[in-house]
Amino acid sequence: MNFSVKPMRFLADTLAQPNETPAREQLLPDGTTLRLLDTGLLRVSPSQPGTHRVLISCGIHGNETAPMEIVDAIVGDIVAGELTVNNELLIVIGNPPAAVAAERFIEENLNRLFSGKHQSSRSLESLRAAQIEQVTEAFFTAGDEPRLHYDLHTAIRGSQIEKFAVYPYLHSRTWSAPQIGFLEQCGIEAVLFSKQPSGTYSYHTSHLHEADSFTIELGKVRQFGDNDMTNFSAISAGLRRVIAGQELFKQTPKSIKLFAVVEEVIKRSEAFQLHIPAEAKNFTEYPKGSLLASDEGYEYRTQQDGERFVFPITNVPPGQRAMLVVAPTELDPID
Repeated sequence: MNFSVKPMRFLADTLAQPNETPAREQLLPDGTTLRLLDTGLLRVSPSQPGTHRVLISCGIHGNETAPMEIVDAIVGDIVAGELTVNNELLIVIGNPPAAVAAERFIEENLNRLFSGKHQSSRSLESLRAAQIEQVTEAFFTAGDEPRLHYDLHTAIRGSQIEKFAVYPYLHSRTWSAPQIGFLEQCGIEAVLFSKQPSGTYSYHTSHLHEADSFTIELGKVRQFGDNDMTNFSAISAGLRRVIAGQELFKQTPKSIKLFAVVEEVIKRSEAFQLHIPAEAKNFTEYPKGSLLASDEGYEYRTQQDGERFVFPITNVPPGQRAMLVVAPTELDPID
């Protein structure tokens, strides 16, 4: 790996060379080392061990620009010496070629290919998923500190709840109240509790590496330069506290909304249809008996008043998720 005296411009360099970037290293005056492992894969190590191993990912979908700009500002402040790194840090820009193309993906959805699901494909995204898994494993297994993963996204569709997080299915593990309290402090308004495994990056790190992992939705998809970055000040400040080792995770949840996933609607065939207006926003509430989706031999009607849809999409291959249906949960899963 080459030592570089040229200051690192993480996002600009990633977009300039989206398919392959020579590995290089930069040493900061305080002893922090930045190692660019490959395109969009940056490992940052403090001079002394910290209390956590922190993974922050963005750009898993190439058209979700705000998270990439949030992360780029963080890296810029680290390089400038304005943000001190006191925890081992891995930053991932997931799909640089799709970011350059301003598309969600090039060949297939990267966020359906983790936990080994990439093995049945040879697409650009499947190769990238395999690479990200390898880098993630090397990072998390290099120490025994508690592991954190915040996977930052924005949504195609507008939302009645702008900022929310998806908590991956935990199997036999329990929810972390301090983490949910931290998210609330970061401006997250709601948490969705998943009920089954998936191919997402956050599920992969949660299940395989036992990280406290979240998919975090921060608003609506916009082009580079069109994001109002003041809208992300709370999440940016929270991530910076974690990186600097200043976040103690002692905040308990107060008024954050909790939702349980009651149905994962799968597209079964090309006959699949959503019965939702194109202008309807995520978390739109429906009365019991409302038809939300139909397919060959299948329809989903709401089972109770107050069910809401999230992430509706029709242009996915059969066998993939086309929508989540959620409902407010009265069970307190954070006790």
